[in-house]
Amino acid sequence: MKKNRLIYFAIGLILTISSCAEWLNVEPRQSIDSATALSSQEAITAATNGIYARFRAVALYGRDFLAVPELLADNAFNTGAGNRLVGQFNNQPGAHMANWGTAYFTINQINLVLKALGEVELPVAFRNRIRGEVLFLRALLYHDLVRVYAYDPTADIADFNLGGVPILETGSLSVADVVYPARATVQEVYNFIYSDLEESYSLLQNLGNQRRPHFVTAGAVAALFSRVALYRGDYQRAIAQAELAFGSGGATFPNNPVNGWRSPIHPESFFEIVFTTPDNIGANESLRATYMTRVFLNDPNPASHGNVVFSESLLAAFPNNDLRRQLQQRGLAVNSQLTETNKFASKNGVANLDNVPVIRYSEVITNKAEAHYHLGQFDAALTEINKLRVRAGLDALVGITGIQVLNEILLEKRREFAFEGHRFFDLKRLRRDIVKMNGVIEHTDFRILGNIPNREIDVNPNLVQNRGY
Repeated sequence: MKKNRLIYFAIGLILTISSCAEWLNVEPRQSIDSATALSSQEAITAATNGIYARFRAVALYGRDFLAVPELLADNAFNTGAGNRLVGQFNNQPGAHMANWGTAYFTINQINLVLKALGEVELPVAFRNRIRGEVLFLRALLYHDLVRVYAYDPTADIADFNLGGVPILETGSLSVADVVYPARATVQEVYNFIYSDLEESYSLLQNLGNQRRPHFVTAGAVAALFSRVALYRGDYQRAIAQAELAFGSGGATFPNNPVNGWRSPIHPESFFEIVFTTPDNIGANESLRATYMTRVFLNDPNPASHGNVVFSESLLAAFPNNDLRRQLQQRGLAVNSQLTETNKFASKNGVANLDNVPVIRYSEVITNKAEAHYHLGQFDAALTEINKLRVRAGLDALVGITGIQVLNEILLEKRREFAFEGHRFFDLKRLRRDIVKMNGVIEHTDFRILGNIPNREIDVNPNLVQNRGY
């Protein structure tokens, strides 16, 4: 039976990485023959577009990396509609983010593109741009993997730390090529991410922002680097990368916290996942369907689901004069007494079709603010976080120091990024217990980490499952 699982896994891997239909399910849609795949500039462009398309998956930024962290933490209540994501709300063992398979399939595609870039005769500018873009995407995937399946450098629990995630640097196109590495250490994974981001930035820094935010730019690289460095506890680097992001011109900080959510492209987005009509996830698993009982912002007719709504504690965190309350509204029908977010309200005019900001200008502000706090630079931290408060119509904070500063940063981040998938990861990396209406999840609880899929454990004798699974 184990041999059969290995064969099925390998065949699935090969089908995934060689299927032109899936690789090219993006705009511009192109067609290449499998016999000549990755042997021309056109084929490499199409394959790279296919890599971007992977991020639309429900397991990644199509839904789960925004909705599930809210449910695992204290931000969201699950109404049970459609029986979706109920286990995540109840923190049931095994109900977590489930990005392992999609992420590693995509990493394999990236590694094959990187290999082709070194073998195919290409214009230097094209090679550098594609390499810079896919290195960023690989870094994003690895960071998402390591923060789901491993402890953070700032919140290590040595007795339970079984490592980070496997690092794959070469692509596979046949069963014979498939490798089964052990889990690298968390520090090794972060070193690998740093290397990818450093090279990506060097390759993209002079190419401008014409393709933002739906393709990777140097500003997006610096913005992601500020996040990664914060998670690592590398606070000076987080500040430096934040400043590079701000100076890149790759995103703006408008003076209204609501209007960006009504624009076809969010002006704060350093990097945003674009959804076109053929990419519509639909009325069951899209963010609109997950978060709202309406199809559009002012739709008077109830639609399906809307099962992930504000928890009482999150709703209470917003002062009455906070402008971001405009991003909240009462639901319809069974949700008429509940509060929903309307950040993903089919704003592009097509039901269930919303672009998804992955890294916003506001996040980089909070990254910089928190890094200043950890360095004891309380006034600098308040200067940054007050940018969000004042924009939201709240008074600037003055005269506070110490842990109060961090608590205010986390509170402000909770408000600003409600239903964008930050809350669980912030509590996890800061070793904070999760206090929910249905119980407390201590930061040492085994459910803090995701469970590696059993099929991976079955076929890879070098892979160790996380505690408790």
